[in-house]
Amino acid sequence: MRSLFPEIKANKTWQIAVNDGHVLYVEESGNPDGIPVVYCHGGPGGGSSAAHRRFYDPQLYRIILFDQRGCGQSTPHCANDINAIWQNTTKDLAHDMEIIRQELNIKRWVVAGGSWGTTVALYYAIEFPEMVLGLLLRGVFLARRQDIEWLFGKGGASEIFPEYYQRFIKGHQFDSTIELLESYYQKLSGENDLEQLTAAKQFLQWESNIVQLKTPQSNPNSDMSNKDIIAMAMLNCHYFLNDCFLYESEIISEIKRIQQIPGYIIHGRYDIVCKAENAFTLDQYWSSGVLEIVPCAGHSCFEVGITDGLVRAGIQIAEFINKK
Repeated sequence: MRSLFPEIKANKTWQIAVNDGHVLYVEESGNPDGIPVVYCHGGPGGGSSAAHRRFYDPQLYRIILFDQRGCGQSTPHCANDINAIWQNTTKDLAHDMEIIRQELNIKRWVVAGGSWGTTVALYYAIEFPEMVLGLLLRGVFLARRQDIEWLFGKGGASEIFPEYYQRFIKGHQFDSTIELLESYYQKLSGENDLEQLTAAKQFLQWESNIVQLKTPQSNPNSDMSNKDIIAMAMLNCHYFLNDCFLYESEIISEIKRIQQIPGYIIHGRYDIVCKAENAFTLDQYWSSGVLEIVPCAGHSCFEVGITDGLVRAGIQIAEFINKK
């Protein structure tokens, strides 16, 4: 089993102005002359972290991380300014990546993503296929209505973890998943700071309880600041209430645009956040993708089997690119 590469520091950081008043945090680490790889973090609103640098061989890769609109070290931040929600769509995020690529003088790059980040990575590749050397995807989320219902509705994940779901919906009156998310959004975007933070913590606790095959003894989000917890909960509701700003099954419908792009799909067999059917369906339609369903693994990229698959995939796609 391969483990994460050693900790490394960022070589450079930037605050890059994109459109609509948003300024994005961007960083670079690894080999400045290596294969460029950009990582799309999860969430929505999860932000990037130093740990994400460690999935790519720093001798082979020029590693680019960035914080999406409204979260992390980007500004404005959702927890401080409700305006961070406006002009914040999947298309905006993809076009932000193009601005980053051009600002950093990168001709083409490998695009990686985890969970929600796979949605962003796939959408970017569909929009700008000529800029993508390859794709590295973990925990695929296709952003269909059924995927949102699976995670937040009364079927799907809630039937596997009913006791945790009961805590998730406590205090909310609703007849549909949309109404549940709307109830959360009202609390998250209101003027009561205590209610906002309480709702954000309750929202994130649901995913924290189901993200790994073995429930962690401690909350994986425990090292997140209150500011980041609010941003992630708020951006989750913002995107999922709007069907991620995609038409139904848009990624699969447009998949022909990336058929020539090679890549790897790493997905846990027992991923409850993003069911394995997402990865299987993507593999059925994307002929250049190689699917690995990892046994005894859930959704987290830090589970042993998932980490091993991602590190191997990164090495393999680098070898493929260097042979071309």
